[in-house]
Amino acid sequence: MITESQIRALIRLLSDEDDRIVRTISGRLIDIGPSAVPLLQEAEIEQPEMADRIASVLEEIRGGKLEEELAALSDDAINLETGAFLLARYAYPTLDVGRYGEQLDTMAGEVRARIGHRASGEEAVNALNRYLFTEQGFKGNTKNYYEVENSYINCVMDRRVGIPISLSAVYLFIGRRLALPLFGIGMPGHFLVKFESDRYKIFIDCFNGGALLTEKNCARFLTEAGYGFDEKYLQKSPVRAILSRMVKNLLAIYSKAGDSIKTARLTKFIEILGGAPREEGL
Repeated sequence: MITESQIRALIRLLSDEDDRIVRTISGRLIDIGPSAVPLLQEAEIEQPEMADRIASVLEEIRGGKLEEELAALSDDAINLETGAFLLARYAYPTLDVGRYGEQLDTMAGEVRARIGHRASGEEAVNALNRYLFTEQGFKGNTKNYYEVENSYINCVMDRRVGIPISLSAVYLFIGRRLALPLFGIGMPGHFLVKFESDRYKIFIDCFNGGALLTEKNCARFLTEAGYGFDEKYLQKSPVRAILSRMVKNLLAIYSKAGDSIKTARLTKFIEILGGAPREEGL
């Protein structure tokens, strides 16, 4: 077991002028992994001249661990909420995921108290819409649509704003707790939620205040947006496809900002999820 003093000594060696030594030491710290993170963060503040080198090591440690966790999500057990918060930990490594789970539990409980146990599908959707978009104030971020925080689920819950897919995710998280027949619809250019039971079928546009759409409304949107209509666009999106689409949105933002390190890492995330980096996002 490597000691704290040994880790500190390795970190000091990151200041060496010889690139070969720096690469060797960086690799050693990456191998040490999460136990080196607190000391690296401390050094990043205390030794700003080494900030870039330390940031690179931290990225490899955090990103590599998340890659392992992402790869460990089996097809049978993969859960959208687990995956979305795993992605959030890429930018917020110390995120208290449990606190958000408790918040979602509370929100679902408040909606359950409003709809009771005998509500129709239409009544349940209306109650959830009213709660989330009117009472809680969740809305689409029309002013800063491409702001990176719109794609991290913790930020969406904290700020109450997001893009179609992240707002839909929150809707789905609550719906799952209420055992509602809801699932994501990954249309080109716009993500929706669909409620589908024997008696009630409707599409929900979470970016636009929970607006209710029919299949004809969706077909019109797709046609007017230049995609044309195909029934496959309105099919249920698998969890892996939703997570991959979330990552693609982040990839587009970081790529545009010229952040090659994050771009490379997120590309690996997409490969693990089984997607292609240039597929449809948002």
